[in-house]
Amino acid sequence: MSSDATPIEPPAPAPGATAPGTTAPGTPAPDATASGTTVPTILVVEDDPEVRTFVTATLDAHGYAHQSASTGREAIALAATSAPDIILLDLGLPDIDGIEVVRAIRAWSVVPIIVVSARSEDADKIGALDAGADDYVCKPFSVGELLARIRATERHLAIATAARAGAPAAASPSNAVAAGAPGATPFSASAAPAPAVFRDGGLVIDYSAGVVTLDGAEVHLTPIEYRLLCLLSRNVGKVLTHRYILDQVWGARDDSAAAGGAGRPAGQAGDLATLRVYMGSLRKKIERDTAHPRYIQTHVGVGYRMMSV
Repeated sequence: MSSDATPIEPPAPAPGATAPGTTAPGTPAPDATASGTTVPTILVVEDDPEVRTFVTATLDAHGYAHQSASTGREAIALAATSAPDIILLDLGLPDIDGIEVVRAIRAWSVVPIIVVSARSEDADKIGALDAGADDYVCKPFSVGELLARIRATERHLAIATAARAGAPAAASPSNAVAAGAPGATPFSASAAPAPAVFRDGGLVIDYSAGVVTLDGAEVHLTPIEYRLLCLLSRNVGKVLTHRYILDQVWGARDDSAAAGGAGRPAGQAGDLATLRVYMGSLRKKIERDTAHPRYIQTHVGVGYRMMSV
């Protein structure tokens, strides 16, 4: 990317905001808790140092906490270990394409992702949004537009947080059905930072590296199998319904098409038969005895649950 893709006007400090460079990553601005709220932490993923400096200076000037990454792999690692509230993501990264970063993070997190890219073709926008991005800003952009997109995302987060706070808690993990059950919320963008490594008996998932091992030996999974395993591992003890899993792993289906009998194309957008095939394949790779599984429990007619071994 070239530096001419950035706006030239310097960010104007917001009234009462701290001076650029004084907000430590992951910490709220000095006046952020006066009203009992917490300033979101924003992860800026940008390989061009001039653009990255501009964006982080803008965030500093308006009181946002931030972290930054210059490569896709660094972004995935920070997303896993630091649990930012919002991610600003460039697509043209030096190691892996930004769309692949979106897909990797979406395997285990629903943190809002705003793509900020010089790519302006509809195909690029559609590809990023279909991969799981929440918004798309084209370069060059104005400070006002970028901040407005961030504020809109903050409003969505606030609504989701309020909805969770007002919902009754599930009676117990054993009967919490993640899709449709009151109080069952599989993911939370404002929750405590999720661990970078999942351990359950001999099963270990390194989310940032995308590596799964069983009793010390690496398990080779297909992308779909890996996404299924990550989804289940992020919801240990919760029953995830078939519909919820299909929507999270293959994407939400077109309900109007489903009402007419079309539903998801088999093997493409995911259907129940496809899910069972992949789940059976996953079990063969992580269960010592598939007839008596330890990790993935089937709830007939409902869905699946990851057990704590």
